[in-house]
Amino acid sequence: MATTDYVFRGVSQTDGGAALQGSLNYRSPGGWFAGGWASNVAPYPSRMDAAEVNLYGGYGWALSPEWTARANYTRYLYARDRRPAAYDYGEFSVSIAFEDRLAASISYQPDRTAYATPGYVRDRPSAAYELTGRWPLPRHFALIGGVGYYDLTHLYGVGYWSGSAGASYARGRLQVDLARFMGDRTVRLLFQDASADGRWVATAVWHF
Repeated sequence: MATTDYVFRGVSQTDGGAALQGSLNYRSPGGWFAGGWASNVAPYPSRMDAAEVNLYGGYGWALSPEWTARANYTRYLYARDRRPAAYDYGEFSVSIAFEDRLAASISYQPDRTAYATPGYVRDRPSAAYELTGRWPLPRHFALIGGVGYYDLTHLYGVGYWSGSAGASYARGRLQVDLARFMGDRTVRLLFQDASADGRWVATAVWHF
C-alpha cells in the first residue's frame, strides 16, 4: 500500500509525507486471526524517520448472514525511533460490522504514551470510539467516510473529534481512495500542524 500521508485518528504520522505500508494476515477456519502491519513514520514531535510495527491477534464470528463481530488486541511498536522516550503501547478493541458497509468499534489503550502541546505523558489510559462506512456506487466506485471521538481525558484532560469523507475505486486486486480529513479545534491545539484537518490524502492498495 502507498499513501500520500499516513493519518491515524486525525493526526499525521509522517509529518505530512508519503508512506509505504504492508501487512501479513492469517485467519483460521474457526475464526481466530493474527497478523502484522508496518509503515514508515516520522512521528510528532521529533518528525525523524522511524518505523511503526503493529502486531495483532483476535477472534471474529458471524452474528447473522449480514452481521459480524470481532475482538482483538494490538501492540503498537516503534523501531528506529530516535525520540528520547519509549512510545510503545497496547490496545484492546471490539467491533461490529454490517456486511462491508458499516462498522462501529470501541478501543481501550491501558498504557498509552503520547506527546502533545501540553507535554509528554506515559502509561495513561485512553479510549477511541469510531464509526466507518462505505456505500457502493456503479462502475466499481464507492463513497467512503468515518468519524471518531478520541478520549484523552487521562492524558490531557480533553478529547477530540476527527473524521474523513471521500471516494473509492476498486477493481480486481487494486483499490484507490481519495479522502479529505477533518478535525476539531482541540486536535489542532494538541498536535499543531501534525493535525490532518483539511488535508486531502490519496491511497493505493494492492491485495495479494
